[in-house]
Amino acid sequence: MTTSNKRMLQLFAGLTVWALIVIARLVQVQLVRHNYYMLRAQRQQERTVTLAPVRGSILDARGRVLGESVSAISLYADPQLVTDRHAAAKALAAVPGIDLSAREIEEKLHDDGGFVWIARQLPMTAAAAVKQLKIAGVATIEEHRRSYPRGTLAANVIGYVGLDGEGLAGIEHSFDNYVKGHAGRVTILRDARAGTYLVGGDGPNRTIDGNDVVLTIDSVVQFIAEQALAKAVEKYHAAAGSALVMDPRDGSILAMASVPTFDPNRFGDFPSVAWRNRNVQDLYEPGSTFKIVTASAGLEEGMVTPSQIIDCGNGSIEIANVAIHEHGHNAYGMIPFEDVMVHSSNVGAIKVGLAVGPRRFYDYIRRFGFGERTGVQLPGEAQGLVRRTEKWSMLSNASMSIGQEIGVTPLQIAQATAIVANGGVRIAPRIVDRVVNAKGETIYQPQRVPPVRVISEKTAAVLNEILKAVVARGTGLPAALPEHVVAGKTGTAQKAGRGGYSPDKFVASFTGYVPADRPRLVILVVVDEPKGSQYGGTIAAPVFREIAEATLRYLGVPPSIPSRTLDLHPPMLAEFSQPPAQTQPGVPDLRGLDARAAISRAVAAGLQVRAVGSGVVQSQTPEPGQALPTNRLMTLAFAEVAR
Repeated sequence: MTTSNKRMLQLFAGLTVWALIVIARLVQVQLVRHNYYMLRAQRQQERTVTLAPVRGSILDARGRVLGESVSAISLYADPQLVTDRHAAAKALAAVPGIDLSAREIEEKLHDDGGFVWIARQLPMTAAAAVKQLKIAGVATIEEHRRSYPRGTLAANVIGYVGLDGEGLAGIEHSFDNYVKGHAGRVTILRDARAGTYLVGGDGPNRTIDGNDVVLTIDSVVQFIAEQALAKAVEKYHAAAGSALVMDPRDGSILAMASVPTFDPNRFGDFPSVAWRNRNVQDLYEPGSTFKIVTASAGLEEGMVTPSQIIDCGNGSIEIANVAIHEHGHNAYGMIPFEDVMVHSSNVGAIKVGLAVGPRRFYDYIRRFGFGERTGVQLPGEAQGLVRRTEKWSMLSNASMSIGQEIGVTPLQIAQATAIVANGGVRIAPRIVDRVVNAKGETIYQPQRVPPVRVISEKTAAVLNEILKAVVARGTGLPAALPEHVVAGKTGTAQKAGRGGYSPDKFVASFTGYVPADRPRLVILVVVDEPKGSQYGGTIAAPVFREIAEATLRYLGVPPSIPSRTLDLHPPMLAEFSQPPAQTQPGVPDLRGLDARAAISRAVAAGLQVRAVGSGVVQSQTPEPGQALPTNRLMTLAFAEVAR
């Protein structure tokens, strides 16, 4: 065999071996490891990204925007295409709106994958700055970010949203399913020239925007409440505070303020304690505001009347070998029950509570809504702490009569106050009015809880007169308004701690409603651990007055006190703040009036009332026009009117 033939044979053999190797490799790539290389190619050439929908807005009762979604830009990169990662990171870190250091960005660019988020939900202005840099492998995609245009206003009610569009607190959390919408999907493709473009996002992958939630909150009332509360917390160097404004007629919450608060646009910059909605999440011992429940039980059960004389023991009473004293070292002797409430006597309230007895008193506590959630649609609502009677100590009946040994939320106290304002009927508070879609159609409206009769109309009317006296001439005097009659109750409660009650930590509060005879607003103010003073009348009542005065003016509620008295100093208003029947000689004609109106006019005429039945006045003793009786006692017979 010649040398040339040998060379040809060697060449042929080499080509054959090479062909076999190529064929074997093709078999491996195309058949054996087909799926592996397909997935690898997809990772290199395409990436499916979830696109968050436009989250629905949160609106106040008058359609003002409290929370909304605005256009934003998110920045991503394919690290494999970034040639100089250090330089790219340094350039991107200088873009306004990107709150990352060059080192943090460079770490992201060292990712082994073909896709990495650099920054999410940047302002739209950042997009132009990034495009000007012309960094290979870096691109932007349009998204939306949550914005709260009114900053801290109602922040503890609204809540906030995480980076991935999930509601994490407040209404944002409890109505997340309605507001968040349906996420879409889009595919980012990379061509042979390393260019990128988007495909998809339609059909079943299209984004469906969320719905709007309309609250009962009124932004103006909310602002009024927040400003007044914040001033008091600052003035008295208090640890915290809360305030509620509610329409007792339908339970609509017009304002719900908490201090401290936060800005939901940057909630991460604030401590978690500032995120709390204290009105529904915090428990406290209410102190004397709880005497409204004690008085209601005593009046309803016939254990006491407004004029009944109570022996207040000259300032102290002993229960189970424990001496309980009046606040501020006061010492009351024999005083009518109305004055027990006017002066907030602990001893007098305890005697009424003991007369009612544990079982009946516990029943009234539960009927007023304590020990259970109100059902307001806010996350984290506490149900309160009310022990069953079998777990009461010998001291419990007395302690609970003055608002100790019980844990309540501010909203529960506001609800209890509204019961008196509503003539004895409990109406569940509400903060969400409805949910509407993009067309403005209502797709959800919270079901109204049927009203529940808690105390009789006549008991509520009698208690209304007593609570008016608390403000007119008692501890609630700083809550008095020049144009409206106010009914309310102060509260000053020592805070419980290890080993008993603290001698220097208090909760000061005031709860009330206005105008007293035709209530439009129930307002509660709670100030936690004030310094320099401790009394609810001194600290919380003026906040009530400020909120009530501004809100009534904003709502256009006409004065409920005759104009001739408007130039008088508030403390002088009490004697002029009654209906015109006050000036009529002899016994007024009360026939045909409901309990609230009849008792109001009778008390204004200086009479004590004994009520029988319910409905409207059918007869009265003494009769109209007669001289006022020496004992000042009037009997009113009520009867239901046929419909």
